[in-house]
Amino acid sequence: MASVWVIDGDSLRTASEEIRLVGIDAPAAIPAATGKAANGRAAAKPRPGLQRSLAQGHVACMPRGRDRYGRTLAVCSARNIPDLGEMMVREGYAVNFAIDYGGYPAAEREAQSARSGTWKGDFERPKDWRRRHPRTG
Repeated sequence: MASVWVIDGDSLRTASEEIRLVGIDAPAAIPAATGKAANGRAAAKPRPGLQRSLAQGHVACMPRGRDRYGRTLAVCSARNIPDLGEMMVREGYAVNFAIDYGGYPAAEREAQSARSGTWKGDFERPKDWRRRHPRTG
């Protein structure tokens, strides 16, 4: 795949498309001013975790469809990382978010047990936070 950039903890960008890693949901970005996640609690920073993984090189994505925003839903890999979504969930940077795809429930249980990433402290699932804070405009 051509050059790939990280948009946030569960989305990538190439020159021609935006890719959403299927089966995961990452917390919102942490505002620089507060050092807190959008839900007001300290959280692992998902974007740098994904950036480190992409630095492995040789990114390849297998499309699985499109989401309601027109983004390509895909399972992506990088050198030595067969599934970036699974890695993000297992390391606690994202949570399992299975809708039409099996997702990563075992990886999430492993992250919770190890108290990895966002599971180190109080945590609100991204979908729950978004439900309470709908986008405006």
